[in-house]
Amino acid sequence: MAEYRIAANDNWQEWHAVLDTVYAGNPQYVYPLRSDIEGILSEKNGAYTGDNLRRWVVTDGTRPVGRVAAFVDEERNRQLDLPAGGIGFFESIPDGAVADLLFAAAEDWLRERGMQAVDGPINFGERDKFWGLLVRGWYRPIYQETYNPPYYQAFFENRGYVPHEQCLTMRGVVAEFPGERLGKLAARVRERYGLYTEQIQANDLRRGADDFAEAYNAAFNHWPYFKPLTGDDIYPTFQQMKPIMDSHLTCIAYNKEGRPIGLAGLIPDINCFLGGVNGKLNWLGLPKFLYRLKFQKQPRNCKGIAFGIAQDYQRQGVYPLMVDAMFQSGDRHTSRTYRYVDMATIRGHNKLMVDTCRQMNTDIHRVHVAYRRALTPEARWEPFDMLEVSGVDPGEYGAKP
Repeated sequence: MAEYRIAANDNWQEWHAVLDTVYAGNPQYVYPLRSDIEGILSEKNGAYTGDNLRRWVVTDGTRPVGRVAAFVDEERNRQLDLPAGGIGFFESIPDGAVADLLFAAAEDWLRERGMQAVDGPINFGERDKFWGLLVRGWYRPIYQETYNPPYYQAFFENRGYVPHEQCLTMRGVVAEFPGERLGKLAARVRERYGLYTEQIQANDLRRGADDFAEAYNAAFNHWPYFKPLTGDDIYPTFQQMKPIMDSHLTCIAYNKEGRPIGLAGLIPDINCFLGGVNGKLNWLGLPKFLYRLKFQKQPRNCKGIAFGIAQDYQRQGVYPLMVDAMFQSGDRHTSRTYRYVDMATIRGHNKLMVDTCRQMNTDIHRVHVAYRRALTPEARWEPFDMLEVSGVDPGEYGAKP
């Protein structure tokens, strides 16, 4: 029987190597970019304050077999009645002893910091990526989407974690979007309300970032966990995305006074081109990625990363207005270039957004769940509403994509 040891870890090589152990031989798996993960779990993350993040790795004497990160988003916790920490980037071989070591280390650390509950697996920071445990829809993951073996669900639930929030990825065939109906709706919206749209241009990212932030704040300031953004927050991300950015996949809606009141942003799903680089866009992996991005003939997909509409405009047809603008852009460039669109990180309790996506001929393709566990006897909370998803095709773990 293996003798497992757990230790706090600041060795990135060992941390990333856990993925080699867990996903060896899985053709469906796409390694997340190491630069993305290291940017989240380090001082590069704006939520990091110096002592609100810790990582652990479990080894069996010869190799790393499990890992987890624990963190406290201090700014968001100031908005909450229940102090809650988070765990994320959990990985383990199929041995409950490894999982228990990881959970115990993370939970004890959070208790020491006064946390009454723990959410996981979640991201340390923004809620638009790496959120939730995959419980339905085992297919090749899209960029910055959590993928995990099915046995993780039992690890969490046997530990006393209960479902807290549902996170959906809704998929549609781009060519099957209701283009004619959207065009008629969009024309009525423009005429009746004086609304209009513009795309984010690669040569004017500063303005795009400012308008994106204003639309984002107007759309989400009433949601739990809301944290306002500025153009300065968004601009570095836009600069990083510039090499893969497709302006035809972006849209900001404005009212007749020229104020941003809606946003829609998609990006090419770069996971289509990341096979075999093991998450490393270094001198060896970057040329492979860039070559595939330019020349690979396989169908390209796109991923929705941000959709929002200011509350005062949510019944005025802003969503079909923006989708129509992207659908018609560049002589229908989008439908000629991309096969599937994945609308990611849509919350199951956001019925308006789910219904709107379904009107665009998309439906639930993958389901993630963020769990919560009490760390103290007095912890109480109400979970978010969730949709019935038993009819969603579970997919097949490890199948060829």
